Amino acid sequence: MYLVKMLTRIYIILTKYQTDPLKKSLAVAGPSPYIGLLALARAGPSGYNKSMKKYIFLFLCLCLGGFSYAQKVPVKNILSGGLRSTPIEKNLLHGLRYAPEKMCSAAGAVQAAKGCAADRAGIAARRQAAMRTEAIVNRRIRAALAQQAQQAQPTLAQTEKHIRSSLVEVVGRASGELMGSGFVVRAGSGRLYAVVSYHVVGRRGNTVAVRIYPEQGEPVLYNGLVVNAAGSFGINAPDAAIIALPQEVQSYVHPLKLAPSLPQKGNELVVWGSPYASEGFARIDELKVTLAQGIKIVMDSPDVSEEFNGLCGSPVLDAQGRVVGIYSGHDPERGLVFAVNARQTLEWLVGSVEQGLRLPPMVFKVYGRKFVQLQAEENIGWVYHFDASGTLLQKVYLPKYPGPFDPEHAEKLFPDVRPGDVLEFEIVKHRFVDRTIPVGIS
Repeated sequence: MYLVKMLTRIYIILTKYQTDPLKKSLAVAGPSPYIGLLALARAGPSGYNKSMKKYIFLFLCLCLGGFSYAQKVPVKNILSGGLRSTPIEKNLLHGLRYAPEKMCSAAGAVQAAKGCAADRAGIAARRQAAMRTEAIVNRRIRAALAQQAQQAQPTLAQTEKHIRSSLVEVVGRASGELMGSGFVVRAGSGRLYAVVSYHVVGRRGNTVAVRIYPEQGEPVLYNGLVVNAAGSFGINAPDAAIIALPQEVQSYVHPLKLAPSLPQKGNELVVWGSPYASEGFARIDELKVTLAQGIKIVMDSPDVSEEFNGLCGSPVLDAQGRVVGIYSGHDPERGLVFAVNARQTLEWLVGSVEQGLRLPPMVFKVYGRKFVQLQAEENIGWVYHFDASGTLLQKVYLPKYPGPFDPEHAEKLFPDVRPGDVLEFEIVKHRFVDRTIPVGIS
């Protein structure tokens, strides 16, 4: 339509004249400008160039024919103003893109409804098949991910391949003799620390000598390292200390990883360390957990002897080769082995060094009432039970007390305690009595 209008303008420009008969012819042509244009070309007013009109008429006919062929619309529809499309609608039931409304008869509607129902059934079947396929694919993906996770999960055997370069020994600065065991961990900052026993190296600021073993080659001795943070003494206290290691050891040590939580009762654990009775490192296995609560881990062993001496500070490993405890002692008479909670203790010690955190106190309670808060390097030594008259009935040395102990219920140390009795707690700092705190039972 726009092409024809443009040609009309061209025709008027070429003729350059608009006489009254021409205007009248255009007016008579009605709403269709194309008929008026053809009428002008075929029988125009006098004074026009007849040859020019013939050429223009032929040119317009060629244009209309080409436009009709390109648009797939008959010329008669164009001449009658039939360029506007006939009202049509989408008819999905017949699978056609366009169809006139009058083509949809009653029989066709029934057939279309049947076809629509069949289409819906087909769509539902295809959807169910797709869902089944998706479920199968998801199961395979989950199985593959589980297999990858299992393969990626560390094992004790993998940890033990490099255990020599994960362990350290604390030795005498003058004599070079073995004093205790330990292991290497990496803090969140990337710094490496040797974890050792508090009762071996003592208070913060002490200087010690540490021997580190590369995976291959001779051991390396570092003399004059400083204790950065220390806990306190005993199997019911955080008996551990940390020593910052030189940066150069990163090239040949394998830091151990900490377990996220305490082991469960019945779990089997192993210990790696340097006992006095043998040269080099030894593996102690068949340790079964009987108690894991708070700071304390208790393990049962079929063979506990004095050959365990020298293992204090050693890592206690689970089945994934992660450190769950720090070896703190043993009881040959009862066949028990003790360790302290590695994660709780090391988060406490490392946090005090790297973040400047003050070591949180260990709070002891009697019948739910707080009576003492132990600071860093403090612990409770002897606990005495007196009756109302002041007679000593019983005493317990807490650093070596083998039974279950919970600072939240310190009264359980003495099941026969009665109202009017007195419990006296001996507060020890660096193995020296600092003060005593009496607590009356009401």
